[in-house]
Amino acid sequence: MMTTLDRPLRPVRRILADAPAVWYVAAGLALAVTSILVARVSVVAALVPVAALLATIALATFRWPRAVLVLVVLTPLLDRFVAGRVIPVGALAIAPFFSEVLLLLVAGVVLVLSVRSGTFVPAIRHPATIAFAVFAGAAAISTLVNGVPPHIALLGLVYTLDAAVLFYLVRMAGFGHRQVRLAITVLVGVVIVGALIAIAQVVLSPGILGLTGIVGRSGEDVRIGSFVRDPNVFGTLIGLTLPFCVFAITRLPRVGQRRVAMVMTFVLTLALFLTYSRGSWLGVGGGFAVVALFLERRALLAFGLIGVLALGTAFVMPRNLLPASPAADGTVEEAPEPFNPFGSTIDRVGAIGEGRDLRWMFMTNALPILVDHPIVGVGPGRYGGAAAWNFSSPVYTEYGTDEIFPDWYRQRTVDNFWLHILVETGVVGAAALIAAIGLIVLPLLLATRRARASHFVVAAGMVGATAAVSLSSVTTMLLEGNTVAFLFWFVLGLGSVAWTGAAHHPPSTDEVTPA
Repeated sequence: MMTTLDRPLRPVRRILADAPAVWYVAAGLALAVTSILVARVSVVAALVPVAALLATIALATFRWPRAVLVLVVLTPLLDRFVAGRVIPVGALAIAPFFSEVLLLLVAGVVLVLSVRSGTFVPAIRHPATIAFAVFAGAAAISTLVNGVPPHIALLGLVYTLDAAVLFYLVRMAGFGHRQVRLAITVLVGVVIVGALIAIAQVVLSPGILGLTGIVGRSGEDVRIGSFVRDPNVFGTLIGLTLPFCVFAITRLPRVGQRRVAMVMTFVLTLALFLTYSRGSWLGVGGGFAVVALFLERRALLAFGLIGVLALGTAFVMPRNLLPASPAADGTVEEAPEPFNPFGSTIDRVGAIGEGRDLRWMFMTNALPILVDHPIVGVGPGRYGGAAAWNFSSPVYTEYGTDEIFPDWYRQRTVDNFWLHILVETGVVGAAALIAAIGLIVLPLLLATRRARASHFVVAAGMVGATAAVSLSSVTTMLLEGNTVAFLFWFVLGLGSVAWTGAAHHPPSTDEVTPA
């Protein structure tokens, strides 16, 4: 039965009322394929089926807003990585904007529906809104004080926090516990598929399915990024989903469910090791593990044992069983060397000690900037993010930041999201953003005291995922990019609507945790 929010507007009700979901799916797939084929002939002409595809998704949002929101958060995986292998080179520059336009379009539909159904005001009425307002205020003051051009400041804020709108869209759409659980299952399932592909890249060949491995800059042989290609992005996606699997090991009621959770945890952990993403290792080992220590020590113990097994497997697993395909110059790629996380990590630590590590150099460079602009920073779009690189920042020239960016590596950001926030908006802005996340997570943390079974898995998993991604963002800028940021704010939105059920709804008879 359709809810009040699902009720479409009268002008389109006739079109939407009787059309089954399969029609929308078929139309969407047909338009996506058509767009790709037409783009091979003319990128401009391809905009017509792309517009039709966006319109189809918008119409579907009137009927199934929650399902479409799940599609929206997964879209950056498609337009940035999967589609990049099939669309022509001429369309690569505009493909990443598809997810941005789709988010804007779906947000408009959900906003209209929420106003009509009365969910808009309750969705906005959250303590985090005050913290977001303080952050925006700090950014506005910093813009005025530092004379940042308004369009640069606006773009800087959009690049940094446009994905945060998903937090409110989830609340407007209204997810129940069952729907939250289903959405999380879909997200975990997608990353599990990616993890299996990553393992196959090592066992068979890094080039299977047209994928590639990446040679690390600290002595790593081949870093695996699965269909995402970027090992740091894929490692962060694992850190976002792994906590749900780990807590499921000890909290789901049925033995079969717990065994499946163990297998999923093993697959994700093994793939995490193969990424060589030390930032993701830090997020999982330092963020999620601390959360598990306080919330569920049995789950932490199980994760530790599975982690040892996964680490051992990474050392002894067969590698490169398929013959390597000759490159364009006729050379054949050599078989990868055995897994060796210790040597490369020691090399990275040595680089920090010698002052050669880029992230350390950026942190050192930021210190005098923070001394000069401690309260509200240098202004949005002026340091660390894509806006500062794309539009040239005078701060980079004044403090010598330009000299740090290497010519030999495509480096556009400071690879530290929190440093970027701190320098651009100062102590006030950074504290406000951290407070916003904390105000969302705190009710979830409190809810775990009385939650049972899947309610606990959802609540504790969201706390663990938030801790893992937040900590790993000290070494990446992925919370500025859509691929991770969409999922991060979506999960926080789910947490803000799920915690009440986790805290106050008694478990059903089949959800009681065995003694």
